[in-house]
Amino acid sequence: MSGDDTLPTEILLSDVRTVEEDWIDLYGHMNMVRYVALFDEVGYALLDRWGLGETYTREKRYGLFVVNVAVHYRRELRAGTPLVLAMRLLDADDKRMLSLLELRRADDGTVAATMEQLSIHVDLDTRKVVPFDPALAARLRGLADIQSGFPLPPGHQRKLFLIPKAFDGFHQTSSV
Repeated sequence: MSGDDTLPTEILLSDVRTVEEDWIDLYGHMNMVRYVALFDEVGYALLDRWGLGETYTREKRYGLFVVNVAVHYRRELRAGTPLVLAMRLLDADDKRMLSLLELRRADDGTVAATMEQLSIHVDLDTRKVVPFDPALAARLRGLADIQSGFPLPPGHQRKLFLIPKAFDGFHQTSSV
């Protein structure tokens, strides 16, 4: 994060990775567990740019625990395919944040998979959910206000929300 504590407003992009031979399963494509592992490993590294990565965890003794994910596998990936991970913040409140991660082919931008991820803010000593620092919570909400307005990947339909959903007997509707 910069010295003035502003968060980058653009969608975060990782360095290019390449699908490795040992990630390939019996069917000749990248195994589903590797998709989720990449979302986790690379997404965690990208959190540093929002001030919530390894440095934050070590210095503050707070961390983000993932409590729900929705993964959508869209395209097969084969060995040697270059990949980039994109991450944006869809929503945030005092204790939670909802991110959208996209695994894209680096050569043509095709979205191979998406993962919505709901995380809670936890004190690592007490193992209890705690609020973000108020200034950080405000910055995260501001970032979510910006990034949630960016177009979603073609065909992507949101599965996770911070606002509790009400069920009217036939449809899920927002309880706002």
